[in-house]
Amino acid sequence: MNSDKRTRRGLSLSEVLISLAITSMLLTAIAAAFQSSSQVIENNDRFFRATQSARVTLNQITTEVRRSDSIDDHKITANLLPILRPAETRPPHEVMRYYKYDPTNQRVVIYFEYDNGTFSAEYPIAEAVQVSPFSWDMGKDANNADCVARVSVAMEVKVGSSYVRLSGSAAPRRNLNYK
Repeated sequence: MNSDKRTRRGLSLSEVLISLAITSMLLTAIAAAFQSSSQVIENNDRFFRATQSARVTLNQITTEVRRSDSIDDHKITANLLPILRPAETRPPHEVMRYYKYDPTNQRVVIYFEYDNGTFSAEYPIAEAVQVSPFSWDMGKDANNADCVARVSVAMEVKVGSSYVRLSGSAAPRRNLNYK
């Protein structure tokens, strides 16, 4: 073998350190991009779920109001919607159905009052709701008695920087006075 020609058998220490530095920078950038995209996907998923549950809740509440016998005008507040369902559609032992906004947990829950005076547990049905969703207008029923004539529901859902406002209104059909 010719002694003038040197054969290289590996990388020098400086070459190894430079390649490790470049590789670590690339891996750090990839990890940051992965973390960022994972967080965006998580926020989008949470926003989609919150928005979808708010849409379903809004639809359920307005349907319940339309089909109700009445809305208890003595108990209704911006945070509480008490609905009296018709006897033929009411589950056994249910007296009243309540939709309640829980401002501490920013959610809407449903619970039931039974004929023995007890209440069910509260079941969350909408999350990330920012403000009290219920408002109402008073009117007169067919017997010229005061009653809740219309209920409006406006849910403002916010997750991260994503925000949507959903609204709807309904009137208890059994209270309507047709002319």
